[in-house]
Amino acid sequence: MKTMLTRFGAVVVALSLGGCAQPPPPKPVEAPDTRAADEAAIRAASKEWAAAAQARDAEKYSSFYADDATLMMEAVPDIKGIAALREAISGMMKDPNFALSFETTAVEVARSGDLAYELATYSFTVSDPKTKKPAIQKGNGVTVWKKLGGSWKVQLDVPVSDPPA
Repeated sequence: MKTMLTRFGAVVVALSLGGCAQPPPPKPVEAPDTRAADEAAIRAASKEWAAAAQARDAEKYSSFYADDATLMMEAVPDIKGIAALREAISGMMKDPNFALSFETTAVEVARSGDLAYELATYSFTVSDPKTKKPAIQKGNGVTVWKKLGGSWKVQLDVPVSDPPA
């Protein structure tokens, strides 16, 4: 009888402990990898952005920036926010010597699919303030893109000029 009670107790304890065991947590569902499609979208947007610059379409050009974007250019204070960007870009494009062209050299998209950076080469021409002749600046740039509402917008635009020849 004692053996039977011992076995019965062991079964009760085993069942009690087994009932307390937690199933393993479900594996998190991983979002699909959209980096290739995102890279293609950014490259296409960058081409449209460059076309807007060549057409001197300040409104279209500005539309590629996020509302809280920042443009960091040499020798001028940072331009922050879409209103300030629109004003500055419109003013630059009114310059008779204005010309801007750029070409993407690389795009890297975060696995999360919400942030990316673009590397590009550029050529920028405006009038020299003293001589009024065209002043050409060439260099490379880094552009940080952010996916907002399903579309890619420029969050940070940083052109870096090449050293003087």
